[in-house]
Amino acid sequence: MVVKGLDFDHVDLVGIPDADGLLHFADFRVNERAFQLIEQVSGRTGRKDASGRVVVQTSQPTHPVLQQVQLHDYRAMYEAELDKRKQFSYPPFSRLIHLTFRHKFKELVDKAAKYFAKELQPKYGTWMVGPAEPVVGRVRNQYIMELLLKLPRDSRIMARCKKDILEQVAIMHQLASFKSVTVIADVDAL
Repeated sequence: MVVKGLDFDHVDLVGIPDADGLLHFADFRVNERAFQLIEQVSGRTGRKDASGRVVVQTSQPTHPVLQQVQLHDYRAMYEAELDKRKQFSYPPFSRLIHLTFRHKFKELVDKAAKYFAKELQPKYGTWMVGPAEPVVGRVRNQYIMELLLKLPRDSRIMARCKKDILEQVAIMHQLASFKSVTVIADVDAL
């Protein structure tokens, strides 16, 4: 509740249980989001002229993000994140296309995602990650597989890839075995 921006008087202690959960979520923006959330929470304590304390439960007190939050060093966090994103080809150094495959049968969605990836491999293999099952592999009785394309920031490559994906979805849905597999494309998802 405190994170949502509500301003309570006399808050002099804020606790963050299981900060490790924030720091180890499967997303390339995990450090950015953890820094933002912990910094925002810590700003809720010690308002006006009072001082406050923030207690963080973690098994990694020397984690760089926790050190950066403790020092309120957003510049160091920004620079570290930018270096990692460049190294691993994540935005702003690339464009992302996230493909999600869904079906009520796990074996079928696995086969469909692998088939799709195999067809895109010749053109986009060096930029593909997956297919893989996400952390939450089943939602509303549908199994999920994901495929990620990390493309260079080139509008021609992006346009060609979008066209190839649409064509491949159409081809896949013409096959009787994959007709009922849902494919969702998300470009530059935030």
